[in-house]
Amino acid sequence: MLNQRVATFALIASLLFIWLVYLNRHHFPSLDSVGDSRVHNWLSPSKNDTTTADQKVDSHNADPQINSLKNGLKNLCDRTHWTPGLWLQCHSYSGLNTTAIGGGLNNARNRIQTCVRLAIDAGSGLIIPPIATTRNADNPALLSATPQCADQFWNFDHMAEELEEQCPQMKLRYCGDAEGIDTILPTLKRHYSDDVHSLGTFGAMVNATLKEANIEKISPLNPVAITYGDSYIAWNYTESNELGAVRKSLFRLIKFNRRLLTFSSEILQSPELQNGFIGVHLRGEPDWPAVFGTVDTQMDAYVKEIEATQSTREKKITTVYVSCGSRGAIGWFRARLEPLGYTVHDKWTLLVGSPRMLAKLDAMEFDKKAIVEYEVLVNADYWYGILMSTMSAMVAYARTVDEPEVYFSTYLYPGSSRTAGRTRTWVNAPAMMGTNTTKLLVTNSAPVGLDLMDSFP
Repeated sequence: MLNQRVATFALIASLLFIWLVYLNRHHFPSLDSVGDSRVHNWLSPSKNDTTTADQKVDSHNADPQINSLKNGLKNLCDRTHWTPGLWLQCHSYSGLNTTAIGGGLNNARNRIQTCVRLAIDAGSGLIIPPIATTRNADNPALLSATPQCADQFWNFDHMAEELEEQCPQMKLRYCGDAEGIDTILPTLKRHYSDDVHSLGTFGAMVNATLKEANIEKISPLNPVAITYGDSYIAWNYTESNELGAVRKSLFRLIKFNRRLLTFSSEILQSPELQNGFIGVHLRGEPDWPAVFGTVDTQMDAYVKEIEATQSTREKKITTVYVSCGSRGAIGWFRARLEPLGYTVHDKWTLLVGSPRMLAKLDAMEFDKKAIVEYEVLVNADYWYGILMSTMSAMVAYARTVDEPEVYFSTYLYPGSSRTAGRTRTWVNAPAMMGTNTTKLLVTNSAPVGLDLMDSFP
């Protein structure tokens, strides 16, 4: 009788174990289907998992839009055919050995983001290039030809962490590191205004380059690199139907240097800005082309917009923060606004009570000074910039990236037309266009002004 009971108990236990295994495999999502490395097998919780119950609830109820964005890039990478040992080395023929990227801060940033997208199309790893865009703070037209590692400007630890979650197939090298890669194949030189790539076209070009060079075997032990320049605005997100999840995910991959953003946040916390403020990006530096919109044209438009917007408010915001590399141009703008009852601040006036931070600011070169203003501009109650500045275009994108409408096509393109050469002109320009809180000054700057937004940021 006892043996019969033991046998029955063993049978029940066996059936229960089989049922649990079946349930785990067929009724609960796997790590691959969830796409989130923080989710653990429900039968085997991590012994090192110190996440609190509240944090676990938060992770399961995370912003569905962010989850959707991450899934967009993850799905793209999962569909890609990857070739281990194949590397992409982007550049803009800059620096002493012509393998660095140049241009202004956000032109250089676009070259890197575009290179990530091109590498996915090719199924390759990515060699993050060095950057040769160091500009003199007093005269931004003076560039240094000596490259430096791009982490001086951007946070590649963040990028690596995000790619590990969303696109773990992509491997990274840093600061132009091509050590151990004996075969490096060039491609035809591209001018930034030449045709751009879309789904499949860059991968096809890479395959053709490999075939022409009779490269058949590629592996981590026998690596091959493809060089490509210029990668500036070289991918068409519109044509590739990637204006949503993919472009937004790639934008979020590349954050500014953590130390510089911390500096920016400290400026944002200045007591003078805590009761609301209007942010303005004014281009009045010596390197700014007048054809894009003179400093007087900008100031006229900004003053008019500030006055028109604030006249509709029950309580007028009278604090204005101006971002500009020229203290002289800031002074001109201040002279325009102060008689109208506005107090005008800039990074220098807000740091006057902190000699240590002011000394650090003054020691920075031009583009780092721009980065320390980024958080201030993105978080302004109202913000105005100029479309032909890629810094302004990126701030506008960052301020509206989570909106359901595509900001540029919805609010800036109506009333304009675009030529075959990608120059956009407006019937009524110059004019301030955009949402109530984020507006850009549009100007007709043909033939030098390209419409970037199919391929930006």
